[in-house]
Amino acid sequence: MISDWLYQVRIKVNTKLSDNLRKRNLTGTSKEIFKIADNHGTIPVCTFDAFCEYCIEAEREGIDKYPLYDWTKQVTKDPIKKQKHIKSFAFYAGNAQIYEKNIAEPLYTDLLNLHEGGLIEDLNLIDSNPENNPQPPKEIKA
Repeated sequence: MISDWLYQVRIKVNTKLSDNLRKRNLTGTSKEIFKIADNHGTIPVCTFDAFCEYCIEAEREGIDKYPLYDWTKQVTKDPIKKQKHIKSFAFYAGNAQIYEKNIAEPLYTDLLNLHEGGLIEDLNLIDSNPENNPQPPKEIKA
């Protein structure tokens, strides 16, 4: 049976590697990550940067159309959460944040060597099954 779930590959890295990835400074491990991503038709996107872009878009288009705006804006203003999310990257396939398993699994496998070698701190293959993942907050508390 083929799963209807979509997937995303995520990594966590140290501050120096995060800076290199965010600046597209292709040296050492950042060069290897971009090479792997390119081989699979994906690109690493910093979670914090994506949150900021979401807020900018919401503010431009009208926050009433963006149900996670308040929560996301709070995250971007919290220095502790910023430090967490600035070292987290999700791989996008084009503009798609989630994608088919046949893209995600080989990408994950190729990144596994970097994780096992200690070059990236964490590596996860996430599926869109709500039972397997935390869901967005239902209520935002100010």
